[in-house]
Amino acid sequence: MSNCLNCGQNISKKLNLSEIFLWNEMTSSKLCSYCQKQLVTLPDKEHCPNCFKLGSREICLDCVIWQNKYKIFNQHFAIYEYNQFIHDYFKSYKRYGDVLLAQLFASEIKRWSKQFKFDLITYIPSSASHFNKRGFDPVYELYKDIFQLTPVFEKVDADKPQAQKNKQERMNTPQTFKIRSDFRQKDHDMQILIVDDIYTTGRTILHARQLLYSQGFQKIQTFSLTR
Repeated sequence: MSNCLNCGQNISKKLNLSEIFLWNEMTSSKLCSYCQKQLVTLPDKEHCPNCFKLGSREICLDCVIWQNKYKIFNQHFAIYEYNQFIHDYFKSYKRYGDVLLAQLFASEIKRWSKQFKFDLITYIPSSASHFNKRGFDPVYELYKDIFQLTPVFEKVDADKPQAQKNKQERMNTPQTFKIRSDFRQKDHDMQILIVDDIYTTGRTILHARQLLYSQGFQKIQTFSLTR
């Protein structure tokens, strides 16, 4: 028995026979049953096939705009809907710097990762100013024990944080990434995954994707914990 990393309650679960072979995975969960009930798991609901936005199995308006206006065709994956529980989690994790919370969804992310195989996995980094302010990179910490992460991008400071922008301002945010000088990968045929923590309009992660695409890489998919 262990304690929930989010609320401190005991985590206990009685396994049935069909779960015996998943023993290691089940016992590694950092979430109690109460906290798990606060989450909306997107793969179990009707969602946009391109970006996992909740609500319909048809391509959502956001993806239509990206395709028609910006000529961006992307396959994105996410596990949870962004709701009040997720909001409070990221507030504690990112704003208040509780870096131990990076492990809260580790088993759920690991379970998702076993469905796919990628040649290179990279992540959306913090800008230098945000890193210095927090003392850690929240996206890197979220995924470092699950994926072998390759640093590809450098992020410059934007005019203001994405969280302070409305939807139109987010969509119009200029390119804030550049390729790191030490990135030497030249195999343009490899399967690439870019990971981030939150997908709202997609502007941030699609900027990163388009930068790699402009370098000749074609097989790029994206993932975030929440959508």
